[in-house]
Amino acid sequence: MKPWRYGLGMLALTIPSEAFGTFLSYFYLDRLGLPVAAFAFWRTLYALWDAVNDPLFGYLSDRTRTRLGRRKPWMLVSLPFWALLFFAVYTPPVGLREAGLLFAYFALVTFLYEGFGSILWTNYSALLPELYKSLRDRAQASAAKLAFQVGGLLIGIGLAPWVYATYGFSTMALAFAALGGGLFLFFLLGLKEDPQVQNLPPPPLFPSLLAAWQNAAFRVFLLGSILYTFARSLLQTGMPFYAKYSLNLPEATTTYLFASVFLMAFPGAFLWERLARRWGGRRAWGYALLLMGLFSLLLLLPQSLPQAVLVGVLVGLAFAGAQVSGDLVLAAAIDQDPGRREGLYYGVTGFLTRLSLALMGLSFLLLFWLFGYQSGENPGPNPGLAFRFYMGVLPAFLLFLAHLAARRFPLEVK
Repeated sequence: MKPWRYGLGMLALTIPSEAFGTFLSYFYLDRLGLPVAAFAFWRTLYALWDAVNDPLFGYLSDRTRTRLGRRKPWMLVSLPFWALLFFAVYTPPVGLREAGLLFAYFALVTFLYEGFGSILWTNYSALLPELYKSLRDRAQASAAKLAFQVGGLLIGIGLAPWVYATYGFSTMALAFAALGGGLFLFFLLGLKEDPQVQNLPPPPLFPSLLAAWQNAAFRVFLLGSILYTFARSLLQTGMPFYAKYSLNLPEATTTYLFASVFLMAFPGAFLWERLARRWGGRRAWGYALLLMGLFSLLLLLPQSLPQAVLVGVLVGLAFAGAQVSGDLVLAAAIDQDPGRREGLYYGVTGFLTRLSLALMGLSFLLLFWLFGYQSGENPGPNPGLAFRFYMGVLPAFLLFLAHLAARRFPLEVK
């Protein structure tokens, strides 16, 4: 498969998924008034479910043998449910809050949406080391994937504030579900998996989990990936609050802040592809994580939109490096295992990185304890300072720890 078509699948997944992950807390906490304690409780349960299903779905697809391949049947079946549930998340029936059913609806549709989304993400990601074998091919595929991901981020995060501020969350959800679903179907129609893999015996579960855990390179990657994913999630989910409370900007201007990050990530993808091929994936990964942490810390300083945009450009450049080089490091770690268990490895990665996102709920509780933020109806005495801390201090600390983990990765990745 051409790298651009593989990258198109990332565009399709990113548009709804990033709109879900970034604006869900803002929609239900600030718009609908869901209590922060209920949200934190749900976030913990959600992260546990999200963590458990990733290795399960990866393992099941590793064992699948059909004429269409291992991954394609799972994605074809899950796609329509995923798109419909995304629309349902942002279109709750009127009167749920008054009837005391808002939390029940919120928990049900998000759990179902995440389950079908995990099937798509795990199977899509597992294709990269199977379809592309050399460092050069993987770097090109990863750069194309990130370039399309940037497009998805610009739409799913950058454009979303303008869309929901102008037309409402329901219209945004319908448009993004249709666009993402249609593009992913186009990607699937062009997918042809490696037929030789069908001849391998299906891997057993517990020996496969043991083999993954005994892979020292994979363990180091997991540590760095967990810290990076948590930091990135803080930056994304905090941006609407940061714009509103720390910079005193209208909702729609959040688009400019996200755009400053993601537009810089587009040329940054091809810059970091060259740097990774020159330095090796391990060094590029470590440098990118360190720079992203330092630039995130600068988010403490801006007092206006132009200043925040400038910092966003720097964060976006480092973000591109973390994404491209992270793909290369993980693929190199998987290569150490001859069992062709890509789905399990990506599933375990999703298990541990998403398990860490249980702390997302605790991060909002931390803002309550330190700054008194509870919800949009009761933001506390100094919400501006609260979200400067959330956007600057917490991600920088996590990314510095991720950099230290990257320095211990045992392979050169060249």
